[in-house]
Amino acid sequence: MDRDELRKKLIEKLKAFPEKEKESKILCSKLLSSSLWQQAETILAFSPLSTEPDISPLLSDERVLLPYIENGEMFFSASRELKKSKLGFMEPEHTETDYGNALMLVPLLGFNGLYRLGRGGGFYDRYIRNNRDRLITAGIAYSASCCPLFIPEERDEKLDYIFSIEV
Repeated sequence: MDRDELRKKLIEKLKAFPEKEKESKILCSKLLSSSLWQQAETILAFSPLSTEPDISPLLSDERVLLPYIENGEMFFSASRELKKSKLGFMEPEHTETDYGNALMLVPLLGFNGLYRLGRGGGFYDRYIRNNRDRLITAGIAYSASCCPLFIPEERDEKLDYIFSIEV
């Protein structure tokens, strides 16, 4: 099965997933109690789409920066003035915020081991590849996102952690 077909199947599965609210709350709790969260100077997060765990309760933390896309590249901003992007997610004002080391929470559709299948734009893989030396990366996933059919390719960046619900 090719990646685009796998993405479509995962999106359908995640749209219908009945445990979204329950698992989102558990994932937020796991993150908040983790040493990764507690010790992070900066947290690069994301504005969740309907098929991603709802981490919005965590976004009020002053250490959180949110992503925006400009000229095909991803940047992070401390702004809380959000608007809908061309890609369909809520993004902050396009004012890049400088940071040192950071915990990066990474959205995904599916994962196999520590590799993620994203939406296909490559924004996160490129950002991780270009900033690897200052990031600890953690995928945030519903249990329904576990996907043994996903086979990573060379361009896929390995994550450091996956926060998910064990089934």
